[in-house]
Amino acid sequence: MNFKIALCLAVFLFGSAALAEKTRYDNYKLVHLTPKTPLHVQLVSEWEEKTEFDVWTRVKTTEESVHVLLSPEAYVKYSVLFTLFKIPFEILENNMQKNFDEQERSMALSRNSRNIVGRYARYTEIQSFIDNLAATSPLVTSDIAGKTYEGRNLKVAIIKTATSQRKVWIDCGIHAREWVSPATCVYFIDKLINDYNSGNALARELLGYFEFHVLPIVNPDGYEFSHTNTRMWRKNRRPNSGSCVGTDLNRNFGFKWLTGGSSTDPCSDTYAGPSADSELETKAIENYINKYKGQWDSYLTIHSYGKWWFTPYGYSTTLPADYTDLNAKAQIGISGIRAYGDATGWTSGSSSRILYIASGGSEDWTYGVAGIKYSYCLELRPGQSGTDAFYGFSLPEDRAPKAGLETYGGIVTFLKAIKP
Repeated sequence: MNFKIALCLAVFLFGSAALAEKTRYDNYKLVHLTPKTPLHVQLVSEWEEKTEFDVWTRVKTTEESVHVLLSPEAYVKYSVLFTLFKIPFEILENNMQKNFDEQERSMALSRNSRNIVGRYARYTEIQSFIDNLAATSPLVTSDIAGKTYEGRNLKVAIIKTATSQRKVWIDCGIHAREWVSPATCVYFIDKLINDYNSGNALARELLGYFEFHVLPIVNPDGYEFSHTNTRMWRKNRRPNSGSCVGTDLNRNFGFKWLTGGSSTDPCSDTYAGPSADSELETKAIENYINKYKGQWDSYLTIHSYGKWWFTPYGYSTTLPADYTDLNAKAQIGISGIRAYGDATGWTSGSSSRILYIASGGSEDWTYGVAGIKYSYCLELRPGQSGTDAFYGFSLPEDRAPKAGLETYGGIVTFLKAIKP
């Protein structure tokens, strides 16, 4: 072989391997903090601005737990600070790579299956799932809400009958690393159709009135990157000025944008973007919902983790005028989770009062701008405590069907309660 050709081939192969190399989390620690004083809460909030201090569940008041992922180097630094400021802490997991390896092993067991329900399926598999349903089920059509920076479709599955009147929106996967979220949207689509076809009374009642629009992956660019490169990636993948990439799509919606709980630092995981509605994914959802403005009865955005059913507002601790009804309906949804699965640890209420202020969220926009009264954010399992808490975002794939089933139960029970 010609030496120059061989050299070029070697460079190409080395470069390809480097690009494909996954970030590893060897000896990264998942740490459980329990702030006891207002100073503790303030310190955690300040440290969160640093990329080395990866907060998985946030804190608002004292005596509430917060989970933080720390590299070995960061742990040496912050464990000294925890001790210095007398912040109680314990290590939930000493080596998070072990958890991610377990997650990968659980996925390998189903990798050759053509059925993606209950799996952490990839973007192309989910697109094919929707296409196949649209081709084979009289209940299903699809639409493209828009495209991402990297050119992927934001494909919406539409499920309806001849008598469907009012619309319900459900989206998943706005944060890339929350893999159980897209799996839950896929599970919901599949079970709703199967229940309807098998004559289930509740499914037939709901589809007799509601038309479902389900977007399983809001952030497919980030989602794919979290599978191929950096497991803990959260944002989208549009480059910012400088070297940092991505905007937190759930801080980018154009209602009370950048008024609190978001960052102006492009390197931050909560970077709100250069302006409100700057991102293609954000604009696609807003345009799609505005296209049918006045026809929506509910907006549900599915996240993980923590076991919360959040009402508006995220940007302010001020409660909306109809908060009592919103929270009562959320409680009915939690009763549905209990009927179909495990509602232990589930809590409902205002996200800003239960956790922290976060402006630019999608459910605040749909409530405050699009006028969709029953707008909620659901944070799925695991909870912040209990047997699976140490998994966090690394929840094994074999838990995904349980999350899907209980979430399905919560949503259909809630929808029955708001249906006239």
